[in-house]
Amino acid sequence: MTSRQTGLVNQVPSLASIAAKFGGQLSSGGDTVPSGVAIGSAYVEPGYLFVAVQGAKAHGLDFLDDAISKGAAALLTDRPGEYPLPTIVHPDPRSIAGLVAAEVFDSGKVDLIGITGTNGKTSTAIYLQRLLTALGESTGLITSHQQLVGDQVFDSELTTPEAPRLHQLLHKMQLAGQQRAVVEVSAQALTRARVEGLRFQVAGFTNLSRDHLDDYGDMDSYLEAKQALFTSQYSDLAVIVCEDEWGKKLFEQIEIPKVGIGDHLDYQLELLPKGFRISGSAEVVTEAGVAGPMAKNLALASILAIEAGFDPTEVQNALESIELSVPGRLEAVDAGGNVFVDYAHTPAGVAASVQYLLSTRGELVVVLGASGNRDKGKRAEMAKACSGVSRVYVTDQHPRDEAPAAIRAALMAAAQEASIDVVEVADPAEAITRAVEYAAGRAVLWCGPGALGYREIAGKKVPFDARKIAREVAGS
Repeated sequence: MTSRQTGLVNQVPSLASIAAKFGGQLSSGGDTVPSGVAIGSAYVEPGYLFVAVQGAKAHGLDFLDDAISKGAAALLTDRPGEYPLPTIVHPDPRSIAGLVAAEVFDSGKVDLIGITGTNGKTSTAIYLQRLLTALGESTGLITSHQQLVGDQVFDSELTTPEAPRLHQLLHKMQLAGQQRAVVEVSAQALTRARVEGLRFQVAGFTNLSRDHLDDYGDMDSYLEAKQALFTSQYSDLAVIVCEDEWGKKLFEQIEIPKVGIGDHLDYQLELLPKGFRISGSAEVVTEAGVAGPMAKNLALASILAIEAGFDPTEVQNALESIELSVPGRLEAVDAGGNVFVDYAHTPAGVAASVQYLLSTRGELVVVLGASGNRDKGKRAEMAKACSGVSRVYVTDQHPRDEAPAAIRAALMAAAQEASIDVVEVADPAEAITRAVEYAAGRAVLWCGPGALGYREIAGKKVPFDARKIAREVAGS
């Protein structure tokens, strides 16, 4: 099997060598050499090793026939049995899937920059990919918004894909001639073995605030999950924004080489009306036309590029040429620049967007929903983060398996407790319509949907484009 960019022969391991190196009982077909690895049947290609594990609602073996129909040549699973493919049985296939995929795909030839945190990960990643591209580096992108591989664009199902899919994407980037990739790394990715087999040249941290406490229980455990990225297992260099207590705590605890952004640290950041000034280890000034939370994200992207080895002057020049609008991230969707759609779905995220627009626009009307099957405790804090706005319209977002009325009730109660003028409108299209009508030219912020093209309702993804709806309502 020939490889990749170099044209050299890649020694792809056989099933026998995989079983010997990573453990597991091999049934037969030890000389089978897989052409790839997939943990979901949707990503199987001819010759692949299909990894079948327990998911949230089903086991991968339920999709074995589909995997075989797509050309799967072997199976890695945790359940002993008689299967129509050469099989490795391992007690925890998910834990080794990324390591196996790294060897099969030979994916380590793409230089990686990782970004984690609570808010701003996606925007920072998108900005960094655009910057690196403008600097002459063909760069792939893996985020919760989309995946850019060569000239292909894939929708994202997870912020960070399952490990085999991640390595598959990196392999395809390599074949497309891309030297680098920017990867958004979630806490769940770090605790659920999705980044096994990866090594990041630079890893960046945006901030930490309440989110995912349904998974991690408390903020210390949530930080601990993020901190794993900044260890010698995964990364060579850490770049940490130290503007909150959690960033400062993380910075103090990191043992790998590190760079801090904050007072008296390596870099200082000053926000300008239409840009920012970076000083300290490097000097970068731009008035490119971005402000508030998005300016912070762009500044972090700039520092990450510098720490990856790019000249600060070239980075500053590149800032003048890149697209600054990020889909669904504090995005003005109407011609007049009055109606904004944002992905803010945490208390800190809502507060940052609300306070920025209040400071720049004076008055603001907010449409707010919250997701079902997620940290219920943050809902009240999200509503209270809207203090100071003219009115809040509470609506549905992704109820998932929860009763939508119960989610709205929690938001309504918290808003009323904070003496916020609040109106309940279940249908989100109607809510944005009423908000725009009420605002009468004032700024409107729709928090939550971002650039997603669907809503999750009772286990189904229902097509729904908030940006399109908001644009139509605003008459643009």
